[in-house]
Amino acid sequence: MGEFRKLISFALHYKKFLVISIIVVLLSVIVELSMPYIVKLTIDKHITPQVIKLNRIPEWNDKYPNAFYENYVLIYELPNHLRIELEKLGYLSNERYFIISDSVENSIKFKDKFIISFEEYKKLKDPINLRKDDIKGILYFGGLYLILLIADFILNYLQIVILTLLGQRSIYEIRTKLFEHLLKLPTSFLQKQKVGRLVTRVANDVDAINEFYTSVLVTLIKDFIIIIGIISIMLLMNIKITLIILSIIPFLLIASALFRYFARKAYDNVRKILGELNAFLNESIVGISIIQAFNAQNYMKSKFFKINDDLFKAFLNLIYVFGIFMPLVSLGSSIAIALLIYYGGIDILKQGFTFGGLVAFINYIEMLFNPIRDLAEKYNIMQSAFIASKRIFLLLSEKEEDKGKGIVLKEVKGHIEFRNVYFAYENENWVLKNFNLEVKPGQKVAIVGPTGSGKTTIMNLLLRFWDVQRGEILLDGVNIKDLDLKFLRSQFSLVLQDVFLFSGNIEDNVFLYRRNGKVENYFKYLNIENLIDLNKIVNERGTSFSSGQRQIISFVRALANDPKILLLDEATSNIDQETEYIIQKSLEKLLENRTAIIIAHRLSTIKSADKIVVLYYGEKIEEGKHDELINKKGFYHYLYTLQFENG
Repeated sequence: MGEFRKLISFALHYKKFLVISIIVVLLSVIVELSMPYIVKLTIDKHITPQVIKLNRIPEWNDKYPNAFYENYVLIYELPNHLRIELEKLGYLSNERYFIISDSVENSIKFKDKFIISFEEYKKLKDPINLRKDDIKGILYFGGLYLILLIADFILNYLQIVILTLLGQRSIYEIRTKLFEHLLKLPTSFLQKQKVGRLVTRVANDVDAINEFYTSVLVTLIKDFIIIIGIISIMLLMNIKITLIILSIIPFLLIASALFRYFARKAYDNVRKILGELNAFLNESIVGISIIQAFNAQNYMKSKFFKINDDLFKAFLNLIYVFGIFMPLVSLGSSIAIALLIYYGGIDILKQGFTFGGLVAFINYIEMLFNPIRDLAEKYNIMQSAFIASKRIFLLLSEKEEDKGKGIVLKEVKGHIEFRNVYFAYENENWVLKNFNLEVKPGQKVAIVGPTGSGKTTIMNLLLRFWDVQRGEILLDGVNIKDLDLKFLRSQFSLVLQDVFLFSGNIEDNVFLYRRNGKVENYFKYLNIENLIDLNKIVNERGTSFSSGQRQIISFVRALANDPKILLLDEATSNIDQETEYIIQKSLEKLLENRTAIIIAHRLSTIKSADKIVVLYYGEKIEEGKHDELINKKGFYHYLYTLQFENG
């Protein structure tokens, strides 16, 4: 019920649409409930015999002046219980009469009209001309029925349009809120999630909620009102037959309860496996080059077949649940009609029920069981929506990034300090241990070390993709946790070894944060405008460019941000030596008056760094300039010699 309340809360943001749709639904219910009753009136007043001869006149006939005339009674003017009472007491004979407009042989005067017995009526050659009033009545009720049909069509059309608008506006709000929330979630959370599952939340799950708004929300109210309305009308028409028919309902309610239990389990299983399938497909498509390079197609196919088979079985289980429930409802409807024909037919013979009432009851039974029959489909949609909303609201409940205390420095010099920093991605498996580092404004500091020593982690901590467990990191003397997060990140530009480009064009990929001049100028500044076609379309993940070209675009993107601090993680690893030489020349000018932290495996590129820090599995073991570290004959000397000898 918690998910239901949350879903309703979004719909309540658009009360106007909700109120209008409920009003339209109420009008539609009134119209639909009126139609079978019009059929009843048409049959009872203008088609079947309307008058019965009395064996004797009851004492209370003066209470119903429109019904009694001499020793005849106009049967449809009496309530059901009085007709039954007259039959029990023997007041009614077996003689029945039609009302006709003109006198004919064997006709009898009845008020300002004439009546003729059923037997005599059958002998007439052209009886239709004597029932002009009945023809007018049939035309009147037929026209009224047609008007109600048109009104019902218009109301249903309005209902669909309004509910669709309500659903789309609510879904627009949910989808927007969900995506905005995803953008604000910490990297520590997102890296633990499968991309396919997150895509399922924004796409599939949101669509499931849309169906709830358009197909279930207001129609549930409509179904409830229809059921109450039908039962009320049926009770007014004939209490005994209504109670007999309603005796089936408890069995259907038990069946519905069992259906809800098993359907929920089955549908939950379907959604779970569907999420796994989406995640697997996303992973397979992103890693298709690795799959093909290692001829792993058969292995991936076998994994896909396993998930697909599980999904197939889950859907089969769901179909079995629906396959049992739907025939049960149809059987209940058929039993109800059979009971109606038997008991209603007997009551017609006893004059306690009319033929028009029997026809109306059949229509009402169909209308009564339709909502129960639709329960399967609507419950399917509801379960889908509730499960989807549970996952969506669970995602929305995830804590967003800590934006700090909102401090914005008037001027950033670029002084960075790591003080006794301990950090672990999991538990106390420290990636950095008691790490200390000072980077003065304008300094160019290089960080080297074997794979897994914590070099990239330092950059992640500076940008607060992760937060340290112990110690602190300062920017110009202020703990970065106290700085406004957006402000903090705006002071850095980041170039990663694994470059990500968004589909679109180069200009949009360069100016992600803000427009700052013309993109051509940055390429010209680096003397690399001839290396890339700036008008070329960027495909998804930048596959239209080589690895080196993607890295150049990422480098230009960092420069265009005009940062105080540059973070370069193997910034030239995918660039050939000639292009690297061109960039290194431009980089010397660009790094003036900027702080830079450079992670490098190619040690030849960091000889000119102001300071080189050597990491060994989370601990700083050496620090100094290139020549100093070479003369120390320590680990840096070992790495440099190893690269030089292998170079």
